[in-house]
Amino acid sequence: MRKNLMFLLLTMFVVILSACGSESTGDDGDTSEDTSDNGTGEEGADDGETTTITYSLDQPSSHIWVEATNHFADLVEEKTNGSVKVEVHDSASLGTQREALEGMQVGTMDGTVSLEPISGIVEEIGLFGIPYLFEDSEHLQTFLEEEPGQELNEMMTEEGLRPLTYFMRAPRQVSSNEPVESVEDLEGMNIRVPESPTAPPAFEAMGARVVTMPVSEVYSALEQNVIDAQENPLTQIYSDNFYEVQDHIALTNHQYQAAYLLISEDTFQSLSEEEQNSIQEAAQETQEFESELQEKELEEAYNGLEEEGVEINEPDTSEFADAASEAYGEYDDVMQEWIDKAQEVN
Repeated sequence: MRKNLMFLLLTMFVVILSACGSESTGDDGDTSEDTSDNGTGEEGADDGETTTITYSLDQPSSHIWVEATNHFADLVEEKTNGSVKVEVHDSASLGTQREALEGMQVGTMDGTVSLEPISGIVEEIGLFGIPYLFEDSEHLQTFLEEEPGQELNEMMTEEGLRPLTYFMRAPRQVSSNEPVESVEDLEGMNIRVPESPTAPPAFEAMGARVVTMPVSEVYSALEQNVIDAQENPLTQIYSDNFYEVQDHIALTNHQYQAAYLLISEDTFQSLSEEEQNSIQEAAQETQEFESELQEKELEEAYNGLEEEGVEINEPDTSEFADAASEAYGEYDDVMQEWIDKAQEVN
């Protein structure tokens, strides 16, 4: 009797547990389904996961490229409903532009903003380092938007560096320890130029002694008198505090350039089509943001440099351009072809 009673009780207990377990599973299933909807309820995040894209810039946080890339990051997160997030690291905390570009090719970095260092990968980008090739910003923008610019975009993409857009830059000027009022004043001056194969010949033709180095090393080189001068847009001269170690600026307007907002092609292709479209849309809006920001910051930079006591002069640039053009014939056949393309656009 006792055995029968025990068996009956055990049987009832198992039945009750089974019923509770079935009911519990149904509740968990509903809850799990609701949680999934709440966590991924936005398009572009079907599995609830977030893709993080890392951008490495070697400019300080106050630099216009960093501000623009942070704006791009905000837009990407908004437009992808959080399925893609962009982390921006400035001040060369993850390395130089060159290291970022190399990382993008091997899969250790996702993006950067760059120009001159790209020429180490795509030779034709060296075109932008040739002083006085582009007469003004309109000439440059026409070049970028027409067939030659699209051809360069394809070349970079083939090397794993996809241009999402470009940022127009203010023209480059020379800052120095001694005033530069004519091309003769460049004679024997140690001047830093970017890591581009095309800038040095033209500056040497103008009489300068050329030193190439990453922009992140320029301030200390000026401070330690390793170099006498450098050249950059006024916005960068101001944001990088070069006025603390340089007393003079000559408005030589020797280069009109645009920098590329780049993403690793492998990273781009790993995203869904919807995410790709959102990122491209964010990039175009960022271009407009950067353009407006540049106009504002250029005026602020000019006024700020004057307030800091920097002497700014406007030399006759025609003699600089004439001297620089003497180097054009020294460039290789590839550059000769692209010099012709730039001049034909104008």
